[in-house]
Amino acid sequence: MEQQKTRMSMDQIPFDKLEKVGINRDLIQKMEKQEMTDFLNGFRSDKLYTVNAKINGEDYRIPAKIRLQSNEDGSVGIKVHPIQRLNIPDEYMGHKFSKEEKGALLNDKNLGKTVELTGRDGKKDNYYLSIDSKTNEMIPLRSSYIQIPEKIKGATLSAEQKENLAAGKKVTVEGMTGKDEKRFSAALQIDAASRRIGFSDFKQEKQGQSETAKQEKSEGKRQGAKQSVS
Repeated sequence: MEQQKTRMSMDQIPFDKLEKVGINRDLIQKMEKQEMTDFLNGFRSDKLYTVNAKINGEDYRIPAKIRLQSNEDGSVGIKVHPIQRLNIPDEYMGHKFSKEEKGALLNDKNLGKTVELTGRDGKKDNYYLSIDSKTNEMIPLRSSYIQIPEKIKGATLSAEQKENLAAGKKVTVEGMTGKDEKRFSAALQIDAASRRIGFSDFKQEKQGQSETAKQEKSEGKRQGAKQSVS
């Protein structure tokens, strides 16, 4: 099986630096495949790890996410992301937040749209923004990173649903199928923190419910067309 390419390799993981922050080598080696792939790509860990920290001169063990950081000299370091107090700044990466945007980030943990931000290289691009639910960090994600699929959990997305998802909006999708083969509906939205399409507001559908809804919608369109002709 061909190994998935990543920004960094297993050989580059600085286990000595990990152990200095209090993370045992075994914890890293036991990462699941997707978690390891994300880790080697420099993304924040999905899990919280207990790390060493010095606060006001005292030694503590605190929960934090970790990630690999590639340095300019070619070395690889460890970046620690501890839990912090949720705070929405007035300005972030060159964008000044409106009152409504701050409210969306505080209440929904998601901006709900794409916004133009300025990267470290000075280049502007469209980003999604959301709050990491475990650390309260604000996480940007380039909109080009996410590709909206034709189907999600067996449900075919309409052109409007795909457009709204790509725009960062929350979209309700019906007729999806879970691992237990049961149909369900849910609200979908791109989550910059997890770099994936997130699911919320799950509702189990009765058997045949989604098909009936589609038939009624189709029948309504046909009747409307007949009335307009007559």
